[in-house]
Amino acid sequence: MAPSTEPSPEASSSQEVAKSAVDVIDRVAKPLVWYSILLLAVECQIYADTGSRENFGFFLWSERIVALVFTLEYFLRWIRNSGRGYYPLTLLGVIDLLAILPFWLGFLPILQPHLHLVRTLRLLRMLKFFRYSRGLQLMALGFYRAYFNLRPLMLAAVMIVLFTMFALFQVEGPHQEEVRSLFTIGWFLEVTGTTVGYGDLSPQTTGGKTIVMVYMVAGLAIFMACFSAITSAFDQVFSQASDPDFDPRDHFIIVKRQQERLEERHKDTGTTDDEDAEAEETPERT
Repeated sequence: MAPSTEPSPEASSSQEVAKSAVDVIDRVAKPLVWYSILLLAVECQIYADTGSRENFGFFLWSERIVALVFTLEYFLRWIRNSGRGYYPLTLLGVIDLLAILPFWLGFLPILQPHLHLVRTLRLLRMLKFFRYSRGLQLMALGFYRAYFNLRPLMLAAVMIVLFTMFALFQVEGPHQEEVRSLFTIGWFLEVTGTTVGYGDLSPQTTGGKTIVMVYMVAGLAIFMACFSAITSAFDQVFSQASDPDFDPRDHFIIVKRQQERLEERHKDTGTTDDEDAEAEETPERT
């Protein structure tokens, strides 16, 4: 006889208690996030040069209460488990962990000198809105869809930037001290390729100007292709979003599996296995 997979009465009872507690926290989660962000803004404005422990105790204890509420929520959701996978490894589980992690990291002695930076990480708590906002879920799904088309574009962009970077280093470097730093060249290429153009650096030689002219055309083409990939992905998501039964969270897995199948099918592209397969499919000429 197969063992029963039904949860024990004790487990069912604990899950019900956890569900009831989480339901209560769900009602106050968004106000608590806004409250903690507002307190952070007020505290930074009033106490710009001191840490939380040196400031008025109200700010410190308010943050502790908010962090404890969200920590309790994290473990209650873990006990309850939403059924979408092992909770700590799910997207929402990671988001809930990021909401409380900065608070607990602040107790590490090694981070004591950097508490002002850890305090800023409280803003990660705003990621919790993802759980309650279908609009944010749709936006994230749109970028996730675009990601798979952006990867080859980003690779092409990296190749163009690296080629231009080393070309300028060799051609322009001997004539400008600033261009002898690869980091400075990278900064110049980024602000130029994104059409920001601060004007704090520019090529002086004919060769350097020619290289940058070619880079700007190629960079603009990559930029427009990235914009097109993002627009196409969002058009697809928004066309599906009109369906009231469409759940963006489920489609993260669907999109991932689709891409995995595509990558599996074309994983041998350019290899000897691919060449052998093409040879078998090509009819012999008589």
